[in-house]
Parts: sequence; C-alpha cells; structure tokens
Amino acid sequence: MSTDRKILFTDLDETLLTTDKKICSENVKAIRKMVEAGHIFAINTGRPYNAAAKLTKDLNLGKNCYILSFHGTNVYDCYQNKVINANYLHTEKAIKILKDIDKEGIHSQTFTFDGIYTTCDDDIMVEYNKYTFEPVNFVNDYDEIKEKKLYKVMAIDFNDHDRLDAFQNKYIDETQTDFNTFFSCPEYLEYTLKGADKGDGVKFLAGHLGISIDNTVAVGDEGNDMPMIKAAGVGVCMNNGFFKVKDIADYVTENDNNNGGIAEVIHKFIL
Repeated sequence: MSTDRKILFTDLDETLLTTDKKICSENVKAIRKMVEAGHIFAINTGRPYNAAAKLTKDLNLGKNCYILSFHGTNVYDCYQNKVINANYLHTEKAIKILKDIDKEGIHSQTFTFDGIYTTCDDDIMVEYNKYTFEPVNFVNDYDEIKEKKLYKVMAIDFNDHDRLDAFQNKYIDETQTDFNTFFSCPEYLEYTLKGADKGDGVKFLAGHLGISIDNTVAVGDEGNDMPMIKAAGVGVCMNNGFFKVKDIADYVTENDNNNGGIAEVIHKFIL
C-alpha cells in the first residue's frame, strides 16, 4: 500500500458519467486500481447522496471511498456507512427563498438527506427525477418543513435560463450573506450554505484523513466545480468542460467524459 496517499475528487455529470449516465470501463478499471493501491476515491457532486450511490453502484464503493453530496455539504464514508460531516441551510431563510421562487412562478424544491420536498407537482419534477431517484414529498406550503434539516434549494426552468438569471439577480442582496448561489447547469439555479461548497468538501476530507492538500486532485466540468478545482492541489477540467472552468484549471484532459477522461487523470496524477 502506498505511504503517500492521494485523494481524487470527481464530479459526476459530464465528468465521471458518460452522457447516458454510465461509467465507462476504462474509468472503472482505473478507479479500482487506485483504491487497491491505497489511494482515496471521492465523488463530489451536487446530486443527493442516494442518487450518487445508485449511479455508481457498479463501482462497489467501500474502503477508501467517500461520497460528497449536495455540493460537498454532506460527506459520507462508504466503508463505515455513515455521514461524517453535514452542513445544513438556515431553515427559515431557505423557506423564504423557496416561497420567493414560487411567487415568481418558477419550479422550486429543496432536499433533506432522505428526499425532495416541493410544492410543485408538475412535469419538471418528473423530468428532474428521472436520474435522481429521490423520494418526492409534496407539501402545500413550505412552512410544513420547518423542522427538517435542508441541504440545498433549487429553482428549475428547462426552457428559459434568462428567467432564472433574472430571479438570481433580483434576490441577490437578501441571499448573498447566508447562501452560495450558482448555476450547476443552465437549467438549475441552486442555493447552498455560505462557506460550504465543493471546495470546502475537499478541505474537510483531506483534513479528516490527514492528507496534504498538495496530494489532492479534483476534476469537474461546470461552474459549480470551480471551488473544488481551485481548492485541490491539482485542479482538472474535462475536455468537454466549460471554457471558464478550463481557464482556472491546472490541466485539461485530452479525453472527454465519454472516453475515459477520469482514467487519464488517475494514471497521470494518482498512480
């Protein structure tokens, strides 16, 4: 086993996963090889824990494997089968955002560890949950979830990004103090706890395991991956990633998410 352990943090969508939400064989082999060598494999995703676990079930995540879900705000030890760190939203303030989204006629939803809560029983909810697999709890009013521990808030519009952008700008003054606000893709406007993002997840797990930040590698493709790419010792953008992410990365892969981009990173920086 290696005495100089490294951690690989990887986003899921358009990074580890192919376009059809699979993991290519090259990536599977490389991940198993690095874990067997004693290195740490950590998924760092905006998705809920349950979705991340189901999408990666073929990896048989166990020893030396972690899932950082909800943009790094929940850290799960796959070997011990338990949460080792959690950062929740301010519930009352999160409910205020949810009500504001509803007021603008935009689809709104929020997450606990166990599922989605929403006032919106619509086609957007059905489409969103095709690859999320989360239990959905419909409520008449978000005041019904005052006792819940919430990880993130989402506003979703599959057809009009400008509408989401206008909402973000309209409410930026009242949200920027307590929340990170960002687009994980053009259709998803998200809110997480200020000071708790994918980059903070990188720092937490490295500290928890006693591994130097210099020995961490983070790979992503979207704007919400930028905090972890900046935080890691080596920040990598996928070949298929956005130009703004490529601009801040230390390395851009030659292969994309459909052709073993993660395996390339593992062989270049981990093994």
